[in-house]
Amino acid sequence: MVDVITPLRLHLLQVVAKYPDIRREKLLTVKGAQAADLAYLEQCDLIRERESGCYRISHLGQMALKRGL
Repeated sequence: MVDVITPLRLHLLQVVAKYPDIRREKLLTVKGAQAADLAYLEQCDLIRERESGCYRISHLGQMALKRGL
């Protein structure tokens, strides 16, 4: 079964796009966000962890936002 991106995960993707190198701890302060949401975005290659705990959006993530998932 396909796991669909939720509005919360889309919001997290938008936050990472707006604030490159945002820290994991900061993303987890978003209301309702859990480590599983970040893992989903990483697994789908929408975001990538650069340094320890810092995230940037990937090219695939940029294209997903551009298409307006």
